[in-house]
Amino acid sequence: MNSKKIDVDELFDLFPEGDESTYVDFKESPIYWIGMYKKLILNHINFNKKVIKFFKEANSELDVQDMKDAGEYVTYNRAWSWIKKIDCEVELHTDAIFSYSDEYLEATLELGISYFQNLEEYERCAHLLKILKESKKPLI
Repeated sequence: MNSKKIDVDELFDLFPEGDESTYVDFKESPIYWIGMYKKLILNHINFNKKVIKFFKEANSELDVQDMKDAGEYVTYNRAWSWIKKIDCEVELHTDAIFSYSDEYLEATLELGISYFQNLEEYERCAHLLKILKESKKPLI
């Protein structure tokens, strides 16, 4: 077996000098925050339907409504942790809203407003409503 040692100097010569790579953490960008909000709500709706159907068919002793309520609580509050970072006064944030603007974003925002309205979390409703209105603005 012929094993060749790697020359570390040769390896680093492959990279041009002065080329500094930049690490970008996309989790700290508004487009990621909006995407996570939208994804969490949409995935929750699909998953929740399947879980409830499964437990109803299994005649489980578990309270299906309690499971649904617990799932919604976790989902909407986790989704809120992302969307609350959006500031409609910042252009980078409004650009991100526009990038994700479609009927699904509007639906998830409306669902969030409805959910938090039932809990009387009106500050959250107001924030989601600002984003919803921003998502419906026409591109100039």
